[in-house]
Amino acid sequence: MYHQYITTKDNFELPITIIEATGSQAKGVVVYYHGGGLIFGQPNDLPQAYQDLITTDYHLVMLSYRLAPESNIDTIIADALAGLDFVAQLYPELPLILFGRSAGAYLALQVASQRQVAGIMDFYGYSRVHVPSFLRPHPTYQTLSTQVSADMLQQLIQDSPLVTGPMQARYPIYLHARGAAQWLNYLGIQTSTDSAYNLAPKQLQQLPPTFIVHCSGDPDVPISESDYLAQHIPVTQVKRLALDEHDFDRTVNDYNIAIYQECLDFLATLTN
Repeated sequence: MYHQYITTKDNFELPITIIEATGSQAKGVVVYYHGGGLIFGQPNDLPQAYQDLITTDYHLVMLSYRLAPESNIDTIIADALAGLDFVAQLYPELPLILFGRSAGAYLALQVASQRQVAGIMDFYGYSRVHVPSFLRPHPTYQTLSTQVSADMLQQLIQDSPLVTGPMQARYPIYLHARGAAQWLNYLGIQTSTDSAYNLAPKQLQQLPPTFIVHCSGDPDVPISESDYLAQHIPVTQVKRLALDEHDFDRTVNDYNIAIYQECLDFLATLTN
């Protein structure tokens, strides 16, 4: 494992973590984007057991990106693209697989629509922001968000860009954003239907083979977003879990490890 920095076009330093494959010959590179509603999260939040499984046959690069509301959606997507471009130059002969969880999957799909990649690992993600549950106050967060005062928000939101921060400082911002239906405003999106932030069916039809996993009762990102992807992406493998969870894989257990292995088996058909 080693750490490095990518310098963006506007001279911001993005930290990345690279873990090389333990096998004799890497089959490809898995490029990972973390979740957190584009507001919170850690670039290296992938549990060790999943890292170990992936790096049996693949190099793993865990990217960072600037967070909202200190940075807007255009900057965030540009950071995601810059990360992928760097990895493509680092490993020019290997197929690239984009892996995102939740909002990280949104970035993976955005990047895949603008760059050539071999496949996508979409864990409970979405490809558009014009989603009814994203536009109205989230019922779970609505009551909690009233505990986040304007003074508290002013203290939590930083004056300069950042790629990570303590959960106790970042999560209340997300809580307020979703509970008060301010998420798109925090991302700097003026119109929810803006085509720049919503992949159309024609764009999805151009995407590479995609492994999709989503819980049927996901309280944060509706499974209908995965159904939309599966309807339009030409080659998919979809795993629907009968659970009322969002990030089901935050707990490492044999069942979840088996899902990751199923995903890697799918990738093997693309990279062998």
